[in-house]
Amino acid sequence: MVTNHTSRPSTSVIKRNRKLAATSLTKIQAKLVIATRNEITAAGMKALLHAAGYRVAAHCTCEDDLLRSLDTYRPDIIMLAETVVGRDAVRVVSRVRDCNFSLAIIFLVECHDAIAASDLLVLDVEGILLSGAACARSFIDCVGSVQHGRKWIDPDLLRQLATAERSSIKRTMMRTLTSREADIAHFVSRGLHNKQIARALDLSEGTVKMHLHHIYEKLGLEGRMQLALSMTGVCGPVEPTAPDLVVAVRR
Repeated sequence: MVTNHTSRPSTSVIKRNRKLAATSLTKIQAKLVIATRNEITAAGMKALLHAAGYRVAAHCTCEDDLLRSLDTYRPDIIMLAETVVGRDAVRVVSRVRDCNFSLAIIFLVECHDAIAASDLLVLDVEGILLSGAACARSFIDCVGSVQHGRKWIDPDLLRQLATAERSSIKRTMMRTLTSREADIAHFVSRGLHNKQIARALDLSEGTVKMHLHHIYEKLGLEGRMQLALSMTGVCGPVEPTAPDLVVAVRR
């Protein structure tokens, strides 16, 4: 039978208890419960965990079984797969916390399109692992880090978030600039001088300078170097709006 608490401890108490629990786990191997509907995934995780010296107490395939296992086995860590919680990840994680607020949770993403990467970061969990890209070493690194009280986020997920952030910045920049300003910014990112840009766009050099001044003001930049870095280092190369502009420069 699952024990439900009428009130949860304060955030500071929860963090302190989790830290104490993690400290005690460094001296012994953790006991885990795996919650996934994928039998192949479960078998693979069991093999890796056993090989690393961890104890797998149970494998659950639904939310109710998972909650019952908390009272039956009192695990130290739960491997909670997205296939068990569906789109109710926040609610299920909250229910698990209500049953055992010091428990460490590793959230396993088995279908990468099921939950947005940004939504994963709001979950109250200690680890996030992408199963498709996870190698054996990453899997054990994640469990070991969580066991020692450290947060662990899959590097592939961090790369996805960084890519999404760059795309968002790029879209914002392009919405801010006019098509002509975007073309000029593109050529600056390619290292062209004002005279070369003017020749490519059939403008006077003074007009190019005026557009650059407007670009700096709109984007809050100090000058040409910051613009070039913003267009390449942060956002990636931005293609000009007119496809024949590159040809014009080469001529």
